[in-house]
Amino acid sequence: MRFEKEVWTRYYQVCSQAKKDIRKAERLGLENSPKLLKNELETRKVANTVELGTIEIPVSQIIGTATLDEKNLYSLDFLPVASADSTYAEQWCQLYMDYLSDKGWDGAIRCFEFMGRFYVQDGKKRVSVLKAHGATVTDAIVTRIMPVMEQDEEIEKYYDFLNNYEKTGLYQVAFSQPGSFDKLQRALGHNSDYKWNDSDRFNFLFNLPPVEYALEEAFDGHLNITAADAIVALLEEHPYNELRRMQPWNLTKLLQDCWVKLYKIVDPDFAAAPVGAA
Repeated sequence: MRFEKEVWTRYYQVCSQAKKDIRKAERLGLENSPKLLKNELETRKVANTVELGTIEIPVSQIIGTATLDEKNLYSLDFLPVASADSTYAEQWCQLYMDYLSDKGWDGAIRCFEFMGRFYVQDGKKRVSVLKAHGATVTDAIVTRIMPVMEQDEEIEKYYDFLNNYEKTGLYQVAFSQPGSFDKLQRALGHNSDYKWNDSDRFNFLFNLPPVEYALEEAFDGHLNITAADAIVALLEEHPYNELRRMQPWNLTKLLQDCWVKLYKIVDPDFAAAPVGAA
């Protein structure tokens, strides 16, 4: 009984947050519900689709839906907005209780991947529960939608990611600029064609959350680079084992200390003002 009460309390909390997020987005003229795949596909030419089967994907990169049904029941980040006395709320809370119990869920969610982001076809409530719980990864049956290769910065970056994915098997190894993966491979003592094993993936994912947190703390979201970019910069001076032992505040300071290098990732021509300049 207490367990069920805690789940309902969590529903009230995230529902309240979702409504606040929607009101804020409306005031700013921003999107206030998950993105729709159809709209994203209108901006690119599609080459073909590839069935990836069941793979583990990062929850943070689930950003939209493949269908309109239930789309308006969520905020931009999939937090629920339906009233607590609705059938939807009952189903949501039951799924949350199943997720936290030994029962778990039957099967994986089903989604499309396009340009490195995921759009849910089946399992929107489960995604909402995962987001509300702060889960980092989930199993998904994924269909990849391949854009036509053309001279476009974002598409070139995506195809660079696909080449990297063949070696890492991780969606979390993504960079702001093509060619950065080779720097990571060298920093880890590998050649550019080395394929990661389970230990390599574990080590990267172990170090990722502290660096993500430190990056946000250091620049408050104002520096548009990935955590993988930051890891490459840190590995130039500090090995994995050293990063693993560092406290969050220490990682934050290290990133702040190399801010010029990090800004140059997104702007190679960036030049810091000379010390003492007005």
